[in-house]
Amino acid sequence: MTKELDPKDLRKRVDPALFEFETTLDLPPLQKPLGQKRALDAMNFGLEIESHGFNLFVLGQPGAGKQTTASLVVGEIAKKRPVPPDLVYVYNFDDAERPVAIELPSGMGEVFRQDVKVFIAALLLEIPTVFATEAYAHERSKLFESYQSRKNEVLKSLETLANEHNFQVNRSAEGLALIYTREGEPVPPEELKDMSAEENTKLHKAREVLQVQLHKTIRELKELDRENHETITALDNRIGLTAVGNEIDALEEKYASIARVVEYLNALKNDILQSIDTLRAEPQETPNLPFLMGTVEGPEDLTKRYQVNLLVNNAELKCAPVIFESNPTYHNLMGRIDHCVQQYGAFVTDYTMLKAGAFHRANGGYLVLNARELLLNPFAYEALKRVLKDQQIQMEEIGEQMRLLSTVSLKPEAVPTKLKVVLLGTPWLYYLLEMNDEDFHKLFKVKGEFAHDMNYDDEGRMGYAYLVANQCAHEGLLPLSRAALAKVVEHGMRVAESQKKLSTHFLETTDLVREANHWATKDNVALVEPRHIIQAVENKIYRNDYMESVIGEMIGEGTILIDVKGAVEGQVNGLSVYDMGDYAFGKPSRVTARVFMGREGLINIERESDLGGRIHNKGVMILQGFFGARYAQRVPMTFGATLCFEQSYGGVEGDSASSAELYSLISALTGVPVRQEIAVTGSVNQMGHIQAIGGVNLKIEGFYKTCKVLGLTGTQGVMIPLSNVPNLMLSDEVVDAVREGQFHIYPISSVDEGLKLLTGMDPGEEDGYGGYPNGTLNARVLARMETINKQWRQFHVE
Repeated sequence: MTKELDPKDLRKRVDPALFEFETTLDLPPLQKPLGQKRALDAMNFGLEIESHGFNLFVLGQPGAGKQTTASLVVGEIAKKRPVPPDLVYVYNFDDAERPVAIELPSGMGEVFRQDVKVFIAALLLEIPTVFATEAYAHERSKLFESYQSRKNEVLKSLETLANEHNFQVNRSAEGLALIYTREGEPVPPEELKDMSAEENTKLHKAREVLQVQLHKTIRELKELDRENHETITALDNRIGLTAVGNEIDALEEKYASIARVVEYLNALKNDILQSIDTLRAEPQETPNLPFLMGTVEGPEDLTKRYQVNLLVNNAELKCAPVIFESNPTYHNLMGRIDHCVQQYGAFVTDYTMLKAGAFHRANGGYLVLNARELLLNPFAYEALKRVLKDQQIQMEEIGEQMRLLSTVSLKPEAVPTKLKVVLLGTPWLYYLLEMNDEDFHKLFKVKGEFAHDMNYDDEGRMGYAYLVANQCAHEGLLPLSRAALAKVVEHGMRVAESQKKLSTHFLETTDLVREANHWATKDNVALVEPRHIIQAVENKIYRNDYMESVIGEMIGEGTILIDVKGAVEGQVNGLSVYDMGDYAFGKPSRVTARVFMGREGLINIERESDLGGRIHNKGVMILQGFFGARYAQRVPMTFGATLCFEQSYGGVEGDSASSAELYSLISALTGVPVRQEIAVTGSVNQMGHIQAIGGVNLKIEGFYKTCKVLGLTGTQGVMIPLSNVPNLMLSDEVVDAVREGQFHIYPISSVDEGLKLLTGMDPGEEDGYGGYPNGTLNARVLARMETINKQWRQFHVE
């Protein structure tokens, strides 16, 4: 007879004395990763290696603490790295649509911006002032007088020659013109027609001579104009440099070590000299028309392009930045190029409207992103890959890219990148990208996989203690007594379904602490005790077990047929887990078998009705292999059999009921009834070994609740795989029922053990020739098969 388990085997108890403190208030609120050595090693490797493409994907189930752990690990690595430079954008005087990016040492970005701002203020003040002085007006007047004098000399020379030939030089807005005169008076055009041939010839010769001189004079005047313009420009530049030259020289000296800043200051100086007339002018209002707004370009408008756009300011950082972008849209990652409405209602922009994205802020450090959120945002994932592949940030207007709207836009200079990206996601997302994106493995070469559980030992137990202490400190929760903490640790083993492991689903643990704090607060006590932990667990179950209670009522009313007393031929109580997503529970399912003459073999009704999953169908095929290997060595299987989960209207998945199906088949074939008070779970392999299954605690508790509804007899229990004993973390109610002899747990390792427990008959051992001792269960199987085979031969002559 299979020995049942003792109550002490059914649940691991955590002794509060193992904690060397009275309450979690006695512990420092330390934050440290728990039980993820493999993932931590992978993360440290990925964060420290400098080679291209070694970005990280940290994968684990929701609630495993990926973000918290990643933040801690990345934060520690970042402390060892230097602060990256600031980033500014400035006007490109050669191409306004392509702003120039300049990197400055950390903290100098704001200094440079303020220096230029002060310079602009001085420019607007000094330029008009210096050009309003009497000295400038006098010097400019002298230059103009000299120019006028030389101009008059050139014109006088032309007029003298013209007078000698009876011509007069006429000056007008259209230029210089020669007019024929007689006795000092212009000759009307009609009189020119009446001139003699001799006079006409003389006139044309004189005109030809004067035309040559006229062209020469015009050239000389143009040269004088050019010289005058250059002279005035040189004067203006000299006076302008007198006003702001010292400031520019001081800036060039201050930023001499940054070549791109010096280059920009030189371009700025040249632009100022070319724009002196605008800088010294007063703004003029435009005509008051409804379609014209604002002012023409004045000094203030011009100097807007001299401003420095400080895109990234790292002055406050002490180490490399760690940026977590919770909403990784395209613009939040790559930055924005804003627009505003200007003249005529047009959308315009300039370099001062460039806004930094997460890549800019994380450059030189680390960017942490949620993979699911990244993939849900259009264009974001492709933008991420482009940055990692090109190793630069190229800001682009996505609307212009997709031709959704036509606006004046910019193409800022790309910024070289040196950063690590850490993606957080589930295993499903990781393998989805791995299989479908050819670039994924090239860019995310390091995988940090979170384990579902960690060892229950001193380190793991204290890890839970520090986790709870840190949570209570940061959220202002009541401290836990060490006895309450012991209950939290037990709950961690329950979630992990192991007496040797603790769950790393920390969200469930922290939620349990929050709920226990709620009940302790309502009790108006200063400490969370074990009863509050138990109350939190029970209340959560109560809030979610509606469907379980409905099924329980249907079993109690007889709507769902379940027998927990007596013995029935070809019928076994299998155990199933119903997973509702946020809550799972176990319930018995009646498994039946019927045998008849034929060659159909085993017919899985679930598979035939498309209700059987692939693993369930595989389990049925495996038990068919076991059955054939054991019983069909001498006698062929000339019978058909149907296997069914009664009153099952949804899909059936998993192979945990394959042993129950085998027991029901053997019972139906031999006519030996099976005890209904013993429920069965466990998969069977082709060798007849009983293998471990999942959800063992829920299955046992589900059958216990069913027996409780229908009436406990003291003989009821569950048969489980021996290899599942370390997974037992049963509820206190079930443990107490076993202790009181009201319920029983039987561990088995082979089909024969299960047959003996369910039927009370000795299965019998094979004699080496395919036979079994008379009176044994296996012998009855062979006898029935021989009988069916003889009947088959009688009706089907070969």
